[in-house]
Amino acid sequence: MTPGTYYIETYGCQMNVHDSEIMSALMESIDFSLTTDEKTADVVIINTCAIRGKSQHKVYSALGRFRQTRKNNPNLVIVVAGCVAQQEREALLKKSELVDLVLGTHQIAELPVMVEKIRRERVRITKTDFSRDVQSLGIKGVHPKKNQVCSFLTIMQGCSNFCSYCVVPFTRGPEQSRPLDEILEEAHWLVSNGIKEITLLGQNVNAYGLDLGSRGAGFCTLLESLNNIIGLQRIRFTTSHPKDFDENVIDAMASMDKVCEHIHLPIQSGSDSILESMRRKYTKSEYFSKIEALRDKLPGAAITTDIIVGFPGETEQDFRDTISTLDQIKYDQIFSFKYSVRPRTAAETFPDHVSEDIKKDRLAQVHELQDKITSEYHKSMEASTVEVLVEKDPSGPSGQASGRTRTNKIVNFESPITDLVGLTVKVRILEGLKHSLRGKLLQESLNKKSI
Repeated sequence: MTPGTYYIETYGCQMNVHDSEIMSALMESIDFSLTTDEKTADVVIINTCAIRGKSQHKVYSALGRFRQTRKNNPNLVIVVAGCVAQQEREALLKKSELVDLVLGTHQIAELPVMVEKIRRERVRITKTDFSRDVQSLGIKGVHPKKNQVCSFLTIMQGCSNFCSYCVVPFTRGPEQSRPLDEILEEAHWLVSNGIKEITLLGQNVNAYGLDLGSRGAGFCTLLESLNNIIGLQRIRFTTSHPKDFDENVIDAMASMDKVCEHIHLPIQSGSDSILESMRRKYTKSEYFSKIEALRDKLPGAAITTDIIVGFPGETEQDFRDTISTLDQIKYDQIFSFKYSVRPRTAAETFPDHVSEDIKKDRLAQVHELQDKITSEYHKSMEASTVEVLVEKDPSGPSGQASGRTRTNKIVNFESPITDLVGLTVKVRILEGLKHSLRGKLLQESLNKKSI
C-alpha cells in the first residue's frame, strides 16, 4: 500500500500515552509518518480512556471534528482505540459512520494489518477480543528521540481486583505479566538508545509475576535485575496497590540505588466504610502502617495518591475522614476526582448517590487543602540543593533548563550552559512554587556526571 501520514490523539493516563507510543511505532513500521496537522492525515487514531465519566462524549466530540476532514479526504481511515473502544465495541460503528476500526486494548498489534485492509477494501472492522497472550505487551515503543532521557516500559497489563468503581478489569482484562527476560531485553534496548530513566507501568505493579506462578519472578526480583543495568540511572514505577505494597518493596526502594524515592499509593478514601464499599481490601490503619514503614526506612520519600470524592453513600463524616487523612499523611501531591458512574461496575447499582453540587464542593475543599500542603513542601525546599536529571536544555528568553528530582519534583533552573540533557546536576532551589521548583545550576556539579 502507498505510505501516508497518521495523526494520533491520546486521552488518559501514562499507560495510554505509552500505548500511543506503541501504535506510533507500528504505524511507522508500515512507512507512515506522524503529522501534527489532523486535517492532512491519512489515518486518524483516537486513543481513549474510560476511567472517568463522559468518556464516550469526549470521543464523539472528537469524531465530530474529523467530519470535515473525511469530506475533504474520503479515503481517511479513522481508528478508535483504547478503553472506550473495548467498552463500546460494535456499538461505536453503529453510533458513528465515521469510525472505520474499533481497536481493543489487547489488539494493538493488529493495527498495521487492519489499517492496510481498510485502505485496500474500505471495510469497517471491530477487533476487541481479549487474549491470554497479549502481543502488544512485547512491542517496543517508538525509537527514543534525540535528547530523550525518560521512557515508559510496560511490565504487565490488566487488573484482577474488581474495585467496585473501576472499569479497568472490563477494558484491560485480568492481570498479565510479561516475562522477565523480555522486560530486561527492552530495558537494555532503551538504555542503549540513550534512555537514563525508566518508569515501569502496570495497573498493579506490585502484583507483577503472580499470574506466572512458578515460571515468573516477583516485582522485587525485577527491580533488582533492572538496578544492575549499566547506564540506567533511575527507576520509577506506577501504580502500586496498597494491599500488595509491603516491606519487601520498601526494602527494595531503600537498598537499590537506582530506584527513586517516590511512590504513588492510591488510598482513594480516608473512610473505612467507603474503602469497604469500594472493595479496596485494606483499612485505613493498614494503609497508615505502610506509610509509616516507608517513612521509617526512607524519611525523604515523596508520596502521592489518588482521591475519589462523592462515592455512593459517602456521608459528611466519611468526607471529613478523608480530609483528616490528607492532613495527617501530607502527601506531596494528589490526583483527585469526583466519583462518576462507570458501566458494568458494582457501584453503578449502589444506592445513595451523592449530588453533583456536594461532590463539586468536596472536591474544592480537597484541592484547597492539598494546594496548601504542596506549597508548604515546596517552600521548605528553598535554599536546599537537589539532584536533577536534566530533560530539557535552556531555551527561550528565560534561558531555563528543566528536569526532575529523584522524588519526582519538576525543577526549572537558570543555566548559562547548554547540552545538559541526560546529565545529573546539582541545583540550588531559589523558590518553591505551586507546582514546581525554581533554581540555579551549581556548575561545579558538572564534573560529577552520574553513570
